[in-house]
Amino acid sequence: MNVLDSSLVENLLFEQGFEITGDRNSADIIIYNTCSVRAHAEQKVFSSLGKDAKRKASLARENSPGTIMVGVIGCMAQRLGQKLKNRYKVIDFICAPGRLHQLPEIIRSASKLPGAVYLDPPRTRSALPGDNGSIELLDSNRKPCGSRHAYLRIMRGCDRFCGYCIVPFVRGPERSRKPASIIQEARKLVDAGCDYITLLGQTVNSYHSSYQGKNILFADLLYILAGITGLRRLDFITSHPAGFNQDILTAMKDLDSVCPYIHCPPQSGSDRILKAMNRGYTRSEYDALVDSARRIVPEVTLAGDFIVGFPGESERDHEMSIDLIRQSGFKNSFIFKYSPRPGTQAAKKYADNVPEEVKKMRNNELLAVQKEVGLECHRRCVGRRFEVYVEGPSPRCNKQENPPTPDLTQMRGRTRGNHIVLFYSSENIADQYVDVEITGASDLGLVGKQVSHSGPSG
Repeated sequence: MNVLDSSLVENLLFEQGFEITGDRNSADIIIYNTCSVRAHAEQKVFSSLGKDAKRKASLARENSPGTIMVGVIGCMAQRLGQKLKNRYKVIDFICAPGRLHQLPEIIRSASKLPGAVYLDPPRTRSALPGDNGSIELLDSNRKPCGSRHAYLRIMRGCDRFCGYCIVPFVRGPERSRKPASIIQEARKLVDAGCDYITLLGQTVNSYHSSYQGKNILFADLLYILAGITGLRRLDFITSHPAGFNQDILTAMKDLDSVCPYIHCPPQSGSDRILKAMNRGYTRSEYDALVDSARRIVPEVTLAGDFIVGFPGESERDHEMSIDLIRQSGFKNSFIFKYSPRPGTQAAKKYADNVPEEVKKMRNNELLAVQKEVGLECHRRCVGRRFEVYVEGPSPRCNKQENPPTPDLTQMRGRTRGNHIVLFYSSENIADQYVDVEITGASDLGLVGKQVSHSGPSG
């Protein structure tokens, strides 16, 4: 979601005459797009703001004609608001996620009178007319990025209130975009050469709206968008296990463009912890979802998220999470140590009583199990041929000491099932589709050799 917001903000400011600079020290404006899901993410912002304050003070001491403006946008801006401004005088403006469409105006205002804080309405207040408009104003006016792959937001906010999660408080209540607006944006993207679209939502499968006199749920939206001529791939993140019905799986089976990949975080394998987390489903219900997915969509690949060390988590609870990873056969899992987020229900109700060393041990144990399961999942792909969307040169390509020949570059791409694939190419074929025969596997992905490609983008 933040990747999309950053892209849209960049486009918005580019239209106002700004440009991105590759040198931080030459920047006139520094904007931090922030996340509040984990404490570590916020600490990184605090550290960077401290460095900006020193640079600003140095420029003032030198009577330099140049200066910098510093802004904070995103979830951290909404969570801390004026408190953040009071703590860091270096900040010239603060802008919450729902006000990003106003950013050019906010920057102009802050250049004359620094220190403004622009927050979204508290979710305890009834929505005012136009509250949902910020989604349309920011997203619908986007310019195609020139890539075949684009993110498309279909909703904002969350009403789940999982005990550990700050998102409902910083992203606001759940609001779905109108289907007509989503369809228009998708067609604009496809017409511009973007044939791979990822639908975004905090709980994307909770989408609901109305269209042409009918109630539209997420599966209905998939059928509508899959009918757009020229759309080659359609996938979505992130799903919530509660409310993930079989209609979505049927759409995935029926529609050629819908990718057989589901990121659906269980967070824990223990019913006791799931209840304390307020997740809204049981372990047996999650197991049934996995069974249905594999029965209806045999080629499906699954990914999950887990939190270790949630308050009160016992060794037995932890063992049940290990069992869930093994039973579900996740391609990969994102595993995090619990950290209390101020304002969440878990922070209010429960003491953070799992020692840090225990969290670290359990985190490492889950990672080790996922490594085994991921390797097993990927080994089943060896010997097969997959269509791969090439994202670009692998981040490791410059570290390869012994490529097969000096003229080859290691490329990185993704299958329709979201498997990461590394292979060598004699040219930079970023943003193309190629067929790759899989020759090897690791716990994180696949390696292979290119056997064909579909030609340049657009």
